[in-house]
Amino acid sequence: MKGARIIAWVVIAIMGVNMVNVAINSGMDHGVGFDTFLGGSGDPWQLFINNDLVTGLLFMVGWLIFREQGGRLVDRIAWVWMIMWWGNIVVAAYVLLALWQAGGDDRGFFLGRRVTQLPALRISAAARVASGILALLVTFWTLVGIVKVGFAPIATFGFVMGFAPVILSLLLVAWPARREI
Repeated sequence: MKGARIIAWVVIAIMGVNMVNVAINSGMDHGVGFDTFLGGSGDPWQLFINNDLVTGLLFMVGWLIFREQGGRLVDRIAWVWMIMWWGNIVVAAYVLLALWQAGGDDRGFFLGRRVTQLPALRISAAARVASGILALLVTFWTLVGIVKVGFAPIATFGFVMGFAPVILSLLLVAWPARREI
């Protein structure tokens, strides 16, 4: 399990650096990468890479849905949406969470709620308030971005689909399930 933790942190670091690079050198003002994803489909190799990424993420989403069955539906929706839009940085975060919840138990890691009661994250009141404020800020930033691109369809779709799951996830941290408070 230690190896999986190391790999997950390496993925987060690599993808985090790449996200900073995109933010600095390209920005998110053109639809959070959706236009680039679509634009690359004209090249056979880029189309192959795009499809390889998406099908790999579908495998991950299938495992997550299987592992989280019996949990709160809105949590599963948030995880799936985040994974399908933001990719492997979210996969790595979920793997870290699953490893923590399993506490070293392989069956708990792979099967989750099917074999064990998963421990709830303890989120401090300050972290919940900060998450709620951050959700409001991301919402405002998203709306400003949409206005800035003049409601261009692809860019607007990218903003909505890219940042709505971030906002939803932040709200779920701010207002966790009753048993997690």
